[in-house]
Amino acid sequence: MKPLQMFLLAADKLVRCRWDGRSERLEVMNTALEGETLREVGQDPANPQRLYAATLTEIHVSEDGGESWKWLPSGGIDFRDIWTMQVHPTRANELYVGTLPAAVYVSENGGRSFRELSAFRQLPEYPKWTFPPPPHTAHIRCITLDARVPDEILVGIEEGGVARSRDRGESWEDISGPSSATAYPEYNDPAGILPYQMGKHEDGRVYRDVHLVIRHPAQLDTLYATTGIGTYITNDNGKYWSKAEYGMGRAYAIPTVIHPDAPNRIFLGAAENGPTSWKGYRTVRAGPYNTIRFSRDTLQETGGAHTQILRSDDGGKSWRRLNGSLPAGYPHMTCGLATHPEDANTICVAYTDGSVYASHDAGESWRQLELPPSKLYGVRLMSAS
Repeated sequence: MKPLQMFLLAADKLVRCRWDGRSERLEVMNTALEGETLREVGQDPANPQRLYAATLTEIHVSEDGGESWKWLPSGGIDFRDIWTMQVHPTRANELYVGTLPAAVYVSENGGRSFRELSAFRQLPEYPKWTFPPPPHTAHIRCITLDARVPDEILVGIEEGGVARSRDRGESWEDISGPSSATAYPEYNDPAGILPYQMGKHEDGRVYRDVHLVIRHPAQLDTLYATTGIGTYITNDNGKYWSKAEYGMGRAYAIPTVIHPDAPNRIFLGAAENGPTSWKGYRTVRAGPYNTIRFSRDTLQETGGAHTQILRSDDGGKSWRRLNGSLPAGYPHMTCGLATHPEDANTICVAYTDGSVYASHDAGESWRQLELPPSKLYGVRLMSAS
């Protein structure tokens, strides 16, 4: 196998490592974007040496595989609270950004400028979207693109559900399942005086607190969505969703991954408890893997996240916990799953305390990798040139 580049998305920098894909040792090649909170790193399909990085407020580009980075003006992104970025899998220089408040932007010139896909904010459900911490402003948690349907955009909204465009963002539809009068709060109090109305499971609908949406590698109509109360599956492109059962309490799920060479094998990171209980980092604003410091801290009451890594071999019908040398019931949340691009059996899992584990037998056994400590928000694997 070719050597890999491992990118660690930290709270204050981007760490680039070289890994042979087998051993516990990694070589730190360089750190970059110091002082920036990393959201995503992606590779341009036409040039593997061209990488894009999204931070909390900016977009950066590397033309040499991550050795050096250049800031991009990114004009047109009006809301500079970036939550996600995705590079188009087939069209060069095209990337998408999702923000708080919930808006979707596209660049067709390699991130130098963007335009808003404004029809997204015309969805009838848009005014109902929310978020637990006041002022309850919803945001784009994930953007999903697929080379098989190059004009289609899937968006996961926290808290709003799942939306889709089939014409590159010109028009949108809600694909959260059957319409419901009770899926959203009766009121939205930005002052935070009235108690927040948490959502609940409804048969046929995806839970509104969507974190990640991925597509089955062999079945276009099958989507998986991780949410604040578990993982949901649709086999009809969002008309009807069912909840997967894997024997956990709240089952708060975020990272999930499927390797194209093993299309029915799903890896999932989930926690017994929600963000206010996670051991780790409480900041002035919420992020994908932290909570705000002004919310009630329930760590001592709950013992933390109680994170588990799970695997399904039948497309989500049944699950089992992977406890071989992993920190089962960990108080820190898992913040990333990454598979080897050429080996379906090699996978890495990362936790917010900076620990990263690797498995070479599809999760049956794990070894912790030797890495410098960091406040970690994600891990990405790419083939090294």
